[in-house]
Amino acid sequence: MQILSLLFFFIITSVNPYELTIVAKVNNEIITNIDLENRLKMALDLSKLPDEKEIKERLKPRVLDGLINEILKIQEANRLGIFVSNKEVTSQINRLETRLRIKKNSLLENYTKKGIPEITILNQIRSQLLWEKLIYNIIIKNISISDKQITETFDLLIKKSGEIEYNLSEIFISLDNIEAEQRINSIYSKINSKNFLLLAEQFSDSVISNRNTVNNWTRESLLNAEVKNSVSKLGIGQISAPVKTSSGYYIILLNDKRKTKKIEKNQTIYNLSQILFKLDNPNNTKQEKYYKEFLSSLKNTIKGCDDLDKLIDEIPEGYGGNLGEVDSKNIEKKFINVLIGLPIGQLSEAVTTDDGVHALMLCSPVANNTYEQLKKSVENNLRKNKIDSAAQSLLNRIRRKALIEISVL
Repeated sequence: MQILSLLFFFIITSVNPYELTIVAKVNNEIITNIDLENRLKMALDLSKLPDEKEIKERLKPRVLDGLINEILKIQEANRLGIFVSNKEVTSQINRLETRLRIKKNSLLENYTKKGIPEITILNQIRSQLLWEKLIYNIIIKNISISDKQITETFDLLIKKSGEIEYNLSEIFISLDNIEAEQRINSIYSKINSKNFLLLAEQFSDSVISNRNTVNNWTRESLLNAEVKNSVSKLGIGQISAPVKTSSGYYIILLNDKRKTKKIEKNQTIYNLSQILFKLDNPNNTKQEKYYKEFLSSLKNTIKGCDDLDKLIDEIPEGYGGNLGEVDSKNIEKKFINVLIGLPIGQLSEAVTTDDGVHALMLCSPVANNTYEQLKKSVENNLRKNKIDSAAQSLLNRIRRKALIEISVL
């Protein structure tokens, strides 16, 4: 009997550190301390933050709020009959594995080894996918931007063409959230350029993804005044301090910036790279022939502007590199002739000038009728802002209708 008592005492004392408690109730579902601890572990791992008590205590309210939102999103999607398939979840996992640069189909196993159950990441992925579908069905399909709004914004861009354009990633915390200032400061205290996108995915209220930085270009005239003022002081790769606006707080990462060209109607813009071999003298036909044959041999091995830039660095006599976006009016006719019908990423026929032997490469599709392209860009940017605002409003309405009880953390 005494042995059993001692055994019972041992079991109790062993289990107590992991005692299961309820930290929140969301309608008819509960969130336990174990759920919260697992999600904290995952957030720290994805964000490359150290597993330290101080950091965890700072992140707990935000992570718990994220868990509550996650459950509400799943509940609302289920109520509306919106579901995701296992195939969709697997595809999302594979995309995450690619971003994290780990072996395909190894993510869940890796998390299990770190003491994070599969269900923790599966629930987050399902929630994200369900919310995207819900947003599409309720908001995106029905959202519209008036021609007047597009025209007014477009006219402003034309007037201000030649201005700076920024490539940005953002973390946004809505003022609708409780303790928004505390949350943004907590994120900012641990952020850097390496974990920025992962933190944005974990904690940002923005609906639009930060992942595709290739197309994240925004004109300065389209930026909020407070954001523009902060971004204008950043160097490439730098992160802004939290910026307060009428809708919430932003932390901005400046990926790149460039000066735009003056916009004229019906321009044709080429995004070019070139390689150039200089001749000892313009009449050196033997040397000219050699370089032309060499450039011809490169057509099957060099694919894409990045490969061309690397080649130029490796060949001592090669010059050139990226020329950026060039108006057709500023390109000699002999170069235009070899660019016509040239596939993107393929080296052109060689062209001889007084400077030497050239070959060109298109780095992106030729931009014709830039007015129409710019109008489309304006519309997309206006849609993004409208979608973000509508999505946050929808989540707020769902939260107001829900029965949420939170225990003291």
